[in-house]
Amino acid sequence: MNDRQEIPEVLARYVRALEERDGDALAALFAPDGEFQVFSRYGQEEYVALDADVVGHDALRAMMKSGALPPGRGMHYLTTDHIVAITGDEATLRAQFVVVESNASPRPENGWPAGADLMQGKLALIMIGYYESHLRKIGGSWLFTRHQVKHSLPMAIPVKS
Repeated sequence: MNDRQEIPEVLARYVRALEERDGDALAALFAPDGEFQVFSRYGQEEYVALDADVVGHDALRAMMKSGALPPGRGMHYLTTDHIVAITGDEATLRAQFVVVESNASPRPENGWPAGADLMQGKLALIMIGYYESHLRKIGGSWLFTRHQVKHSLPMAIPVKS
């Protein structure tokens, strides 16, 4: 696999780690001092940092533990329009993302009634935005040195002053 294929695969592994809430898998995609940053957008203004930076493997693992989902609830991250630029052992990756939440209905003790819809539960589009990532090839693998999540809608997280 060449670098142009490997770099988007890092993002694919990142979204799988988020979906599975696997802090070890997520941390493994970052350089030891790699940064995870979150931004929000209000109206047509520029993106605003939420002062929620997470730096280093231990902090990334802890971040994943703090965001555990209740049973039956899932998040599915879809990425598209990957733009990769490579200069030696440094690279940037820009991509769009959409997040769909799934809430599975509990299974009835006696099974589903006749005529029930094929899928039981609800889906909702809950996030949309851009990933802007900086990567470095370390030990033969591409790793995030800085990964920015730029939400295109405001997030209900208080901004620190």
